Amino acid sequence: MIDTDAYKVGFYFIQGGARGMDLLFIAVEFVVVLLFTIIVAWSIYHFPIAISGLLNSYRVKASRDDTDDIPYAPKVSVIIPVKNGARVLDRLMDSLMSVDYPKEKMEVIIVEDGSVDGSYEICKYYERKFPGLVKVIHREQSRGKPDALSCATGKASGEVLAVFDVDSIIDPAAFRLALKHFEDPRVAAVQGKTLSVNFRSNLLTWLVRLEEFWFSMMLIGKQKLGLFIPLTGNCMFIRKRYLEEVGGWNPDSLTEDIELAVRLFKHGYVVVYEEGAECLQEAPARLKHLVRQRNRWYRGYIETLVRSFHLLKKFSLKAFDAIVLLLSPIITLLSQIFYPLAIIAAVFISNSPFLHLILQLSLIPLIVSLLALAIVVLLLVKPREARLLLLAPMIYVYWGLLSAVVLKSCIDILVGAPRQWITTPKEGYVWPLGR
Repeated sequence: MIDTDAYKVGFYFIQGGARGMDLLFIAVEFVVVLLFTIIVAWSIYHFPIAISGLLNSYRVKASRDDTDDIPYAPKVSVIIPVKNGARVLDRLMDSLMSVDYPKEKMEVIIVEDGSVDGSYEICKYYERKFPGLVKVIHREQSRGKPDALSCATGKASGEVLAVFDVDSIIDPAAFRLALKHFEDPRVAAVQGKTLSVNFRSNLLTWLVRLEEFWFSMMLIGKQKLGLFIPLTGNCMFIRKRYLEEVGGWNPDSLTEDIELAVRLFKHGYVVVYEEGAECLQEAPARLKHLVRQRNRWYRGYIETLVRSFHLLKKFSLKAFDAIVLLLSPIITLLSQIFYPLAIIAAVFISNSPFLHLILQLSLIPLIVSLLALAIVVLLLVKPREARLLLLAPMIYVYWGLLSAVVLKSCIDILVGAPRQWITTPKEGYVWPLGR
């Protein structure tokens, strides 16, 4: 005889399992649709910015020749935090002493921050070589770049602070092109253009170079459209009085640059992007160095984001753009989650034409971004070589790597991992400066 009670229990168990699977499929579909909506909205939002940046990128180059007879020449305090920069410090000082700006209007403050590679002796050499121009502050123990900047700012006498990393190579026209913007009293800071000098080292540095070009083009578009301009930590010029008014450098921030830019915006000040003010710097040529650098960046971005949502209380397009920029690491991670999840969902939920449609439509942002990257390579990367077009598809592998770093940054925040300001090692590469 059939055990009817057991049969009923089995039937209800199977039925419950089927309902559970249906709920799971519905949840998966919802997540896929949500991620697709976010990616499409993100792409649509940035499309006009990218087009504006691309159309205006060549117009900016003409301004490089317009640097003569600028009446406004404020005193500038150049601040250089140095930690284990012995390999690159000479290169920086050579370029700094060659800038087209009156030396009587400059002071150079080098904060030697607990180096163990002989950097202090090199700093003292330049202090002796340029007495009255170069000042050295020695600190036995490093407490991070923001604290070093704060220490130097307290001793600076210039109206404008110019901050450069120790691996910088400064373009001779950078000062004049950046400082002309301070004639406008609303301008609190000017961000210059930074590009890697060692991009020919390997595939990783080439990909970083392409990322830098793309970011620069986006900043040109943001500048043209009146959107939020971040500070990026190097080749940045800041009006000292305004910096002090907003509370100075935040020693607890892992990304003191963009955190300061948010506070300046909150107080109604303007940050300008000047593409003509160029500065070369070293990109991490080793994967482990890149991972450490980006882990700090992304954690700093996310922590700043959490503290910045109040900007939306008084909505403006610039405030919204600031939040969007701070969200960029999270969106990068979500985009990498979307594609494998959409493929898996389309395979296992085969009776859902909606998922198949979304998967097909999702190819559009991929194709458009691939074409955009190829255009950037052809127009902006020099020397132009056909093989460099291979960088465009490789950027997706690079984004996948960065997404993994974002995930680690999120986990570090959730588990309360120790917060450390780790300096990226400088290798001292010597390459032709032609671009």
